[in-house]
Amino acid sequence: MSELLKFEYYRIFKSKIIWVMAAICAAAPVLAALALNLIIKELAGEDVNFDLTSSNEKYFTWFIISYFYERVPLILALFVPLFIGRDYKDGVIRNKLIAGHTRFEIFTSYVVTQVSVAVVLSAIYIFAGCIGMAFTRVGLNLNHGEMFLRAGTLLLALIATTTLFAVISLLIKSRAGTTVLCIAFIFTLGIFSMLSTNFSYNHKMIDEYREIYEENISNLQFDYGPNSMYYYQPKEFDESDYFNVGWYIGHPIFLLTDASLSDEFVPDLQSLVLSANDELFSYPKKIARTAFVDSIYAAFVGNGGYITADDLEKIDGAYVKVADAELQYNIKSIIWLAIYFGGGYALFRKKNIF
Repeated sequence: MSELLKFEYYRIFKSKIIWVMAAICAAAPVLAALALNLIIKELAGEDVNFDLTSSNEKYFTWFIISYFYERVPLILALFVPLFIGRDYKDGVIRNKLIAGHTRFEIFTSYVVTQVSVAVVLSAIYIFAGCIGMAFTRVGLNLNHGEMFLRAGTLLLALIATTTLFAVISLLIKSRAGTTVLCIAFIFTLGIFSMLSTNFSYNHKMIDEYREIYEENISNLQFDYGPNSMYYYQPKEFDESDYFNVGWYIGHPIFLLTDASLSDEFVPDLQSLVLSANDELFSYPKKIARTAFVDSIYAAFVGNGGYITADDLEKIDGAYVKVADAELQYNIKSIIWLAIYFGGGYALFRKKNIF
C-alpha cells in the first residue's frame, strides 16, 4: 500500500495541472477579498469613521473563505476523472494488479490520494483567503478559530464528494464519460440544494405556522372598503400549498443528504433572508431554514399580513444552532463517505480490468 501511495503522490506532484489548480485556489480568494475591499470603500465613501462591527468582520471573512466549497469541487470534477482515467488508457491499473497489488490496495490508494488533493487545495484556498482579508479594510476575524470548525464541516462533505468522483472514475473507463458525470453531479447538486432547502420544513413546523398565520390574519384590521385598492380577502390556509410533489421529493433529499449544506452555510450577498439577528451581514449563531422562512414571509406579504422574526422564533425548527447543524451535516457526510467507499469497492472488485 505504501508503495502505491508514494507512486500516486509522486505522479500528482509532478503533474503541471495540479500546480495550476493550486495557483487558482490561491488567487481566487485574494482577488475576491480585494474586490470586497473596493466595494466597502465605495460604500464608505469619504467617511473615514466608517466602521464595521465585529459580526460584520466575521461575516465577510466567512464569505471569502467558505467559497472553497463552491470553487474546489468544480476543479476536482475535472481533475479526478482525467487523472484516474488516464491510468485505464495507459494500462497502469492493469499493471498494478499484475505486479501483485490487491484491488483493495489499488482502490484505496486512489481514493486517499485524490482526497488528499481536495484537502490541500481547500487549505490553500482558506489560507489565501485569510491572507487576503488581513489586508482589507474589513480585516480578518476568524471568531477565535471557530470558523475553522465550520470550514471543517464543508471540508468533510467535500471529502465525501471527492470519494464519489474517484469511485466513478475507477468504475468507468471512459475519461470523457466520467468527467461529464462528475461535472453534472456538481451542477445537479446546486439544484438539489435549492430543492431541499425549499422543502426543509416538516408537518410540525407547518402546524405551528398555521397557528401563527390564523392568529395574525384574525387580528388584522381593515379601514378600507371593497372599492379601495387596498382591499383584499385573506386567503384561507391551504396545507396543499406546502405538502405537494415538491415536498415529497425535496424533503427526503434534505433529510438524507447534505445537499442543502451549500445554501445554509455559504453566504450569498445577493440574497437577503429574514434573520434572528437584525444586523445586516451578521455572522450567525443560528441558521434560518431559509426557504421555509421565506415561504412564510411571502405568504403573509401576499395576503397583506405581517410576521416578525419573533414569530418565526416560535416555530420549532425554523432556526437551528450552527453547532447542531454542523453535527447533522457531519454525520450525513460520514455516512455517505462510507456508502461511496464501501459500495464503490464492492463494484470495483468485480470489475473486469483486463
